[in-house]
Amino acid sequence: MDAATRKAKLDELKCSQLNQAMTGIPLRYKGTTRTEIVWRIPLDLLIYNKYNGRIGSDVLSYEKQNGELNAEKDDDRKIIEKFLYESKVDRNKITMDSLLKNGQQRYGIVTSDGTIVDGNRRAMLLNRLFHKRDELGYTYAQVEHCKYFLAIILPDDAEEKDIQQLETIYQMGEDDKLDYNPIEKYLKCKELKRLGFSEEDIAQFMSEKPGQIKEWLKILALMEEYLQEYGYDGIYTRLEKTEGPFVDLQNYLESYAKQGANVRNMDWTYSDSDISDLKLVCFDYIRARYEGKEFRDIAKTGKDGSIFFFKELWDDFLKQHQENTPVDEETVEELRQRCPGEDLSLLLKQRDNTWVEQAKGQLKGNLNRFSRRLEDKRDANKPADLLERALSALKSVDYEQSSFTEDPHIKEMVREISKITWEMKKILERG
Repeated sequence: MDAATRKAKLDELKCSQLNQAMTGIPLRYKGTTRTEIVWRIPLDLLIYNKYNGRIGSDVLSYEKQNGELNAEKDDDRKIIEKFLYESKVDRNKITMDSLLKNGQQRYGIVTSDGTIVDGNRRAMLLNRLFHKRDELGYTYAQVEHCKYFLAIILPDDAEEKDIQQLETIYQMGEDDKLDYNPIEKYLKCKELKRLGFSEEDIAQFMSEKPGQIKEWLKILALMEEYLQEYGYDGIYTRLEKTEGPFVDLQNYLESYAKQGANVRNMDWTYSDSDISDLKLVCFDYIRARYEGKEFRDIAKTGKDGSIFFFKELWDDFLKQHQENTPVDEETVEELRQRCPGEDLSLLLKQRDNTWVEQAKGQLKGNLNRFSRRLEDKRDANKPADLLERALSALKSVDYEQSSFTEDPHIKEMVREISKITWEMKKILERG
């Protein structure tokens, strides 16, 4: 059913009071508060909003790989329904049970031609209950009420900007924030900016502060730079479970750019090229899903510093990383050509997994070695702690093994240890 037909049928539906579910509903629209009617609308007169804030990353990623989705086509509708259902399976099962037992408790909003602005998930679940009733084990009588969607119908003059504003307010308000994947809020900010809304406007829609919106836009720009680095431009599903490290990295990069108080105890003067190297190294560790203390040891700012704070450490760390971290065996385009009929999302996930499997030993080993050296730098003013650690390490050496006497490198290290301890002894005797 096309938009004109849906609109005509919705106009006809509004001619009968029998189709009214509620009246006197306030709706903030184009700067004024209107009083609206909630209508009982057959689901077959409606289509999903494919750019719904709940599944924006899935849809954009799919379209980047496969072409544009058309919500009016059955096959594309099923793809959108799949994204909506899989976005929160556990929550959807609970909501579906409530819809079955109690009916629709929260009304939605649709455009005059039947595109769902608010309520895509509920409409999908109602469709699922009604059209898959035999598969789910329900009788027609049990699910007959699921044929209808309760919603306000917007006036004919609703433009994309009005629709996006309403969707953001109703879908990403305070009550629903935890119901969304982290990446969706970043994409919603970008879309609203594209439509001409200011950070202040977006903050009001999302119940946030303007400064938070500006920060989210910066973090998204960094995320998009990361995707471009690996040939994943526009495939936002590759950002799954990476939000924390990107938030940290954006803060670090801003600190280094400003050269503020939290980087003053560095022992060298870095350039833009050095910051670029740092960012690319961190991208590799984000790709390997590093986070927490291990990730922060690379680039953290503040009084404790990080590997990047000490030029000797950083130069050695970067050299080892660049020389030993593997590169992808195929570009994304080569992967497309080799597997033309396969789901690119799955192929890219496999590509990442293959790279991580090859790189994880090098990444972990290099970071562990330099994290220990970093601890030594941090403890440089704590001789007793360092000596205790060194003594414990020496005591654990098994010098009865044949390799102890046969390895020339060991002999050299023992000579160096002896030289250092001799110098310490002389200082102690003088003191």
